[in-house]
Amino acid sequence: MRKLQFNINLEHFKKVKKDIIPSIFTAHQFKLIEKRVMNKPMTASEKNEFSRTVSKKMKAINCIIGITDVFVYGREKIMEDRLGAAIKHLNRFSRQFKSKHVFLSGSFLHQRNFNDIDIFVVSKYDKDDYREGKFHINYLTEDVYNSLFFSSISKLCVSNKNIPTPKITELVNIDTFISLYQELFNDLDKNFVGVRATLRDFLLQAAFIENRQIPDSLELRQLINAILAMKNKSEIVQNIFITAITLGQEPKKVVKTMKQIVLSYKELMKEYAQHKNYYADLITAFNRVIAIES
Repeated sequence: MRKLQFNINLEHFKKVKKDIIPSIFTAHQFKLIEKRVMNKPMTASEKNEFSRTVSKKMKAINCIIGITDVFVYGREKIMEDRLGAAIKHLNRFSRQFKSKHVFLSGSFLHQRNFNDIDIFVVSKYDKDDYREGKFHINYLTEDVYNSLFFSSISKLCVSNKNIPTPKITELVNIDTFISLYQELFNDLDKNFVGVRATLRDFLLQAAFIENRQIPDSLELRQLINAILAMKNKSEIVQNIFITAITLGQEPKKVVKTMKQIVLSYKELMKEYAQHKNYYADLITAFNRVIAIES
């Protein structure tokens, strides 16, 4: 859910009503603000007046006192006692990174326990991330807007700019997905410390290839935790791979590609006999795809 927040305490707003009307807002405009804060429906003419007049006045007031517009995404999943703090932090970093798109996301919004507070800054140039106390400042270049990562993380965040529906132009196809599956299979086999990041990318590509809705950051976190907690992690990953490939790709192309990969691994099994069992497990998914699509 996308909702423009003006960071208004409604109770306080009503107490200072006599100081606001008519010096800043008319009585009618005051009622429109109450409706907006309380999520009450507006007529078409009321929406038009709010957009053309009331919103501009409020933006001007916010600029004077150093508060930026705040757009909340995934409001229903954000912990009630974290939203106010998140808006406060966002306003602070919006002033620090003037004219930049800044948004706050991550476990701080939806988890009781968290390691740090992730602040994302979109910049023209790539810069090193850094920590500032409890805050982790992450720099992203502007091409992030077209990525699966942004499509996921932007669904559950607090932003100082409106975020339109991302248009994915990131290169994602059968080749990238197979390569990612092979990398993930290896990470799981070796208990690689960076397996969470690989699994995250794998799950995002699987959803995209299968033409499913891209999961938000909380859904992704829950799915990653569930998979990594299972004893048969590799089998679960294989099933996700098979489902995405068989549902999202053209059968003839899939079978041709899978057969080529299986042949190459059989050659490796001859050359590196000590890894035969590993390769045999890896190509199980490819053989199952061939069986399904043939």
